[in-house]
Amino acid sequence: MADFQTSLLREKFLIYDAMPSQSGSGNKEIVALSNRLVLPLKSKNGYTSETFVVRAQNMHTTARMGAQIAKDFYDYGQIMGRATPFDWDTCFQTIVKGYESDWNNDLWVAVYNNGRVVYEAGEANRHQFLDIIEQCDARNSSDYERSMEIAKDAFKQAGKLVTIEHDSNVALVMSVNEDEGKCGVIVRGPAKTTTFNLSAKKKSGRTVKVSECLSVSAAFLEGIQLAFFIGLTTQKIKYDLIGAGSSVAKQSDAASYKLGRLNSAISQFENLQNVNYRPEKPNFSQMVSEAEEFARKMLAKEIAAKIESGELDEDDWVV
Repeated sequence: MADFQTSLLREKFLIYDAMPSQSGSGNKEIVALSNRLVLPLKSKNGYTSETFVVRAQNMHTTARMGAQIAKDFYDYGQIMGRATPFDWDTCFQTIVKGYESDWNNDLWVAVYNNGRVVYEAGEANRHQFLDIIEQCDARNSSDYERSMEIAKDAFKQAGKLVTIEHDSNVALVMSVNEDEGKCGVIVRGPAKTTTFNLSAKKKSGRTVKVSECLSVSAAFLEGIQLAFFIGLTTQKIKYDLIGAGSSVAKQSDAASYKLGRLNSAISQFENLQNVNYRPEKPNFSQMVSEAEEFARKMLAKEIAAKIESGELDEDDWVV
């Protein structure tokens, strides 16, 4: 396996008319949100290479889809142009079955090769502008930011002047070779932004795999997200802001079960490799507790209203 490097971006595009609106109501603004992962795949002997771009609604699905693609490439070779086409749908259903499929109605994913969509699911939730950006990037692959200018030119040729603003944040950086994988995860929480790094070195002669590094990164990304949701929901139930039998409460129970499975997946990865964390391994249980504390402050206005109405005893609420 040749050295592999990538990063996962959280992106926000603002597209609006460059010409003033005749109605005087201001320029119409379009928002396109996405997470983006580039997969530059190259065989061990260097003879075979393919590049895919994965976009999806959330970070962990983006990373997991990338992991599935990488695993199949390194196990079986080039994916495009096979005599028996790659089963994209089974690949996607494998990574979303269970919690994601049951509770995320907004989920979508798109996989691109040379700027062309080769697989998509939940496409009704994906803004088509993202496809334009990938087409433009395929024409100018050495400079992703330059793709914005190419997209503007494409709109101009179609008779429409637009301004495009692009905001991106790195959520994951990764480099992997057969001896070691390094992953840096940037966590932007409601109260603070933190970073942790993990390094995985081969154990008992077993090489480090791109797919496994992407999968464990996805587990951390999803676990951090679920921990906040569980903590927030716990406080909402405690102060009767939602019912214990509500759909949100049931989702929180499912999220707690999924969090346990993520911990198991991370432990399995740690058994396969020599893993070190810096500064320390994220603790999901601690994150749930921190989320509960943050939620108390975030929900203060709603709780104060319940105290004022007499629905909640003031002695039960201490900021």
